[in-house]
Amino acid sequence: MKPLLVLLLLFCSSSTEPVVPNPPPSQQAGFAFEMLLAKLDLMEHHSLDKQLQTEEKLTVLSSRVDQLVRSVENLSWIVQNTADTVHQLGLNGKHMQQNITFIQRDLTELLAGQKLTATTHQMGEYFLTNSRNTSSPSWSGDERHYTNYKSCNKIPFKRSGVYRIRPESPFKQPIMVLCDQEFETGGWTVIQHRFDGSINFYRGWKDYTEGFGNLDGEFWLGLERIHQLSAMEPHELVILLEDFDGNKTVARYDLFQIGTEVQKYRLMTLGGYSGTAGDSLSDLKGNSFSTQDMDNDTWDKNCAVSYHGAWWYAACHQSNLNGKYLRGQTNEFATGMVWKAFRGYHYALKSSKMMIRPKAKN
Repeated sequence: MKPLLVLLLLFCSSSTEPVVPNPPPSQQAGFAFEMLLAKLDLMEHHSLDKQLQTEEKLTVLSSRVDQLVRSVENLSWIVQNTADTVHQLGLNGKHMQQNITFIQRDLTELLAGQKLTATTHQMGEYFLTNSRNTSSPSWSGDERHYTNYKSCNKIPFKRSGVYRIRPESPFKQPIMVLCDQEFETGGWTVIQHRFDGSINFYRGWKDYTEGFGNLDGEFWLGLERIHQLSAMEPHELVILLEDFDGNKTVARYDLFQIGTEVQKYRLMTLGGYSGTAGDSLSDLKGNSFSTQDMDNDTWDKNCAVSYHGAWWYAACHQSNLNGKYLRGQTNEFATGMVWKAFRGYHYALKSSKMMIRPKAKN
């Protein structure tokens, strides 16, 4: 009996599975939370890795953009210099063709008018003078030998350009001037010319006394030269103006003379006005010339500084042809290149050309 009981007990113990109790709910929640944290850590790792890769790509891209900008700037510089060279070559070719045309025309007119045969000497003088006009001469320091004329109205050619003149006393040396042979009957010496704003006209006393700019472009001839020319014999003054709408006008004064440097280049003489621009200069007769560093006006402030120019200011002006180059309508009051009677104080003109010529003797 006992052996049978033992076998039965062994059979029951081997066929019965152990009972494992279920974990409490709190343990299940903790396990899920840990899994979620693990996934978040993995996502954060991937995000940081992507961010580092993006920053590296941005750094490389930024470097390439900088290189591209520098390349474009270098290319722009090359293009600009190439364009300037092509422009200069074009201008030189154009000027050469114009010079040939002018030479042919002037010689034909000269020979036809005088009914003379040109000598070798006359031909040499003519070509020597015209070759100088094509070489962008400097001011009076040019010591090359050219024909010296007393003034622009003594030049026998009808072509406007840069010529060398040697007026009578008090001039000691010949000077280079721009002669206008086209307005009316010609013979005008240009003392101021502005048309594109390429030259800074806000300058001091020394520059305005000696002159500045380029006779082939924008320039101021110089107060000392203007004084000597106008004091040598009676001169008339003409001022040609143009706005940015294409309107051209003229102001003319039948007498013009300025004083010496001791007199601060005072506007000594200004004759009767005529023209279409309106008179915006006669009110300044008798006033001295003023610049930013030489206040000779009658105002308690410096008109040249307040109105950004240099002129025969009183307190202050109706004209300011050496003022700012502002290109048309402006909110600035009277600081531009203005002629009040033409376009008022709030309009800066496109071009100004001041010219003097010996007055014809009756």
